[in-house]
Amino acid sequence: MVKAIVGVVMILLAAGGWFYLDHLNKEELAAAAEMRKVVESNRALAVAAENAKIKARAQFETQIIADLKSCKEVAENANTEFLTQHQLPVRHKPGQFTIPPEATEEAAKTLEDANAECQSVYDKRFATGM
Repeated sequence: MVKAIVGVVMILLAAGGWFYLDHLNKEELAAAAEMRKVVESNRALAVAAENAKIKARAQFETQIIADLKSCKEVAENANTEFLTQHQLPVRHKPGQFTIPPEATEEAAKTLEDANAECQSVYDKRFATGM
């Protein structure tokens, strides 16, 4: 009879141990599944943040390129206006004009300086990200 009681107690202890280990396994699986969800959500957030950063950088680059083009257009318009103001009529040829070489040289130098300034501003803004 003692053997039967010891056998039943041993079976109960084994079953209890098995159920306890099974419970621990289920807790670990649940914790792993939760961790996987957290990692996936963090990864999605990181991807979204990176995409937002890329989009913002692209918009910034588009904006400063547009500003550079606008600056160069303003310089070109100023150059054209300067040359137009310094046109001199050609004698004996109505409707034709000439531009003195000094004015042409000054206009070219001014245009070159203005374009260099535009490029400098662009480079500074691009380097600083502002």
